[in-house]
Amino acid sequence: MSTQHKNKGPWVHRFLVTFFSVIMAILCFWLLGFVVDDIGSWPGPNYEDLEKELLDPVLIEKQKSFGDQVAEVKRQISAQNQRQKLLRDSTSSSQKTMNQLLEFQRLNLQKNVTPSAEEQQALAESQRRFLANQKQYQLLNQTIVQFNEQLTHLEGEQRDLDTEIEKLRKPIDEQYHRLWGRHDFKIAIFKLALLLPLLLVAMVLFFKFRGGTYTPLIYAFGIAVVLKVAVVMHEHFPSRYFKYVLILTALAIVVRILVYLLRMIAFPKKDWLLRQYREAYEYFFCPICAYPIRRGPLKYRFWTRRTIKKMAPSSTAKMAEETAYACPACSTGLYEKCPQCGEIRESLLPTCQSCGNTRELESASTP
Repeated sequence: MSTQHKNKGPWVHRFLVTFFSVIMAILCFWLLGFVVDDIGSWPGPNYEDLEKELLDPVLIEKQKSFGDQVAEVKRQISAQNQRQKLLRDSTSSSQKTMNQLLEFQRLNLQKNVTPSAEEQQALAESQRRFLANQKQYQLLNQTIVQFNEQLTHLEGEQRDLDTEIEKLRKPIDEQYHRLWGRHDFKIAIFKLALLLPLLLVAMVLFFKFRGGTYTPLIYAFGIAVVLKVAVVMHEHFPSRYFKYVLILTALAIVVRILVYLLRMIAFPKKDWLLRQYREAYEYFFCPICAYPIRRGPLKYRFWTRRTIKKMAPSSTAKMAEETAYACPACSTGLYEKCPQCGEIRESLLPTCQSCGNTRELESASTP
């Protein structure tokens, strides 16, 4: 039998193949992301245009006017409060000056000293300024009270208008959400129209060329497309629908893998059988029923797959004991004479280790 074996290459080469396959998957994912993002950037419905179309512009202008009036009244109140603060500081200064002059005159009267005309004039001026400031302060208070009343009235009318406009905006919001939902669905359709054909191409390449030379390229491209499709579906479809799609997709993948594994057992391929037989012979277990192969130095030993490599060969055992051997548990022939050289060889492996004679690998069957 002429069996073709793949040359896997050194571990550095295999590592580089895996590394650049991962890089390719990331780059493909980014490239698809850029294209999908460009599709998603298409303009959707504009709320302001919809509002101008469905809402009375007089109400909007009135609302803006109320907002400007409220802002102006608040500015006036702030300005009056600032003037009142300055006037309060001036009044306090006048009061201190007047109290100092009064205290100075009281001391002079105790000394029987008559205040001069300048001192009396300064005291009168301080009293006049203090009374004028007090009067102006009261006027500012009245002005601020009027502005506050005006502000309260404007804010009340503004609230009523806002309530009326808010009621009128509800159908506009509903219409906007409907239009945006249609736009979002349209964007999702365009994105999937790009991705689903690529996903179909990846599936065709996978089933047609898997196991070939360029399998890592197919895997990288397919994984990138599958992930991007999942991201797009998660973004544009409701979560209650997406979870069903996700679970059903995962269930389909799991069922497909289980069917594949069961078919491998029921109808094994030659490569799979060869790997199974080779590993069983390596650990000295029957490839069919996993019963220990007790022959030669291992005839009276006990081992497991984990302890077989730690067993040291016995120096007193006869190493030349090479005879045909069948599994005592399932009766499968495991060692036999080579028809070409007459040496003992593994019955279930394709090549004789002594002469290199090969034959077709067949699945063993128990009687």
